[in-house]
Amino acid sequence: MKIADVIKKALDKKGYKNLKDASKALGISPELLRVTLNKGHIPKDRTLTMIANKLNIDKSLLVLSAHQEKVPDEVKGFFLLPSQAKTARSKRRFPLSEEQTAYLEKILSVDEIMLLRKYRQVNDEARVQIAGYVEFMYSTKRRER
Repeated sequence: MKIADVIKKALDKKGYKNLKDASKALGISPELLRVTLNKGHIPKDRTLTMIANKLNIDKSLLVLSAHQEKVPDEVKGFFLLPSQAKTARSKRRFPLSEEQTAYLEKILSVDEIMLLRKYRQVNDEARVQIAGYVEFMYSTKRRER
C-alpha cells in the first residue's frame, strides 16, 4: 500500500475533511500534505514519523513503505512489503519482520544489503552514475566468460 493511501485512510478515520485542517493538526504545510497525497511525494523520515505519531499509524510501517516506494524498479522485487498484520499484534524491535529478514538473508549478502542502503541515500545524479558503472561492469564480465 502506498503511503498516500495509508495517510488518506488514517485522515478519513480521524474525520479530517479538508487539507487545511488536516495539515494544521499534523503540523505540516498544506502544500506538503497535498503533494504527498495527490502527487506521490515522499516526505523525509522525520516528517513521516511526525505524521505517524499524530495519526496513530505504526511508524516503522509508514517509513518502510516510503523506502519501498523510493527503491528503483529493478530491485523492488527483492523486498517484501511491510506487514500490517504483524505490527498490529505487537511492536517490532527492528524495522523488518523476522520473515523479511530471513528472506533478505537468502537472496542478498550483508554487503549487498549495505550497498542498497547506501544507494538509497544518494541523489539522483549519483544513482545514474552508479547504475551506469554497474551495467558497464556486468557487461564487461559477461563478455569475458
